[in-house]
Amino acid sequence: MSRTSVDDVRSELERTDFPTAQLSDPQIETIGIEPAALLVDEDLADTGQSEDRLALVERYLAGHNILSSGIDDLRQTSQESTDRESKTYTGDFGEALKSTTLGQKAITYDKSGTLAEMAKPTASISVPNTKGRY
Repeated sequence: MSRTSVDDVRSELERTDFPTAQLSDPQIETIGIEPAALLVDEDLADTGQSEDRLALVERYLAGHNILSSGIDDLRQTSQESTDRESKTYTGDFGEALKSTTLGQKAITYDKSGTLAEMAKPTASISVPNTKGRY
């Protein structure tokens, strides 16, 4: 069940200076809204937050999904240079929800802490075997 609309997501993207004219409604639905709705339904719906708050989180997640889609033309940029068409993208792929401003907003608005927990990097330890190899 989606709590947000294509127009809501498009408006949120426009606030980040993202050129939404290049996005079709089906792209916003498939890349942004559907995965966001799934996450909200399965991970946040039973956390005691209001439907209004969940709708905002879903909208921010949908925008984040588009901005971090891996398609360079859709990724959020923090700096662009027109001389040689150089771009600096916001965040790194490994930063999960923290890689876009909308992902950061979703974390902030989720009062359950679920998204903040998801955004934490995972720790790993490599231990060499008896031959000194990993």
